[in-house]
Amino acid sequence: MDNRLQQDERRCAVTHELVHLERGHDGCQEPSIEYEVCTEAARRLIPIDTHCAHAAWATSDHELAEELWVTPQVVTDRLQSLTPEETAQLALVEHQTR
Repeated sequence: MDNRLQQDERRCAVTHELVHLERGHDGCQEPSIEYEVCTEAARRLIPIDTHCAHAAWATSDHELAEELWVTPQVVTDRLQSLTPEETAQLALVEHQTR
């Protein structure tokens, strides 16, 4: 592990690599596989209930990432992979805070 990484970056990298190991991946993967791994890692790192609880007051994805102890890219990956049910749940929270 690169010792220049911050704690949140290490946490995200470890989760990402664990998903690769669980799926039996070896070496570089195609972009579509990387996308799937990033999506799964983001889902593991940011459960929807936790996301909703913090999204209610976070003013940016960067602030949300800091609070959730992940990188901004993981927040982006999570948002891009929301199920329709999760999207509705998050929209409800955002509507209630306005």
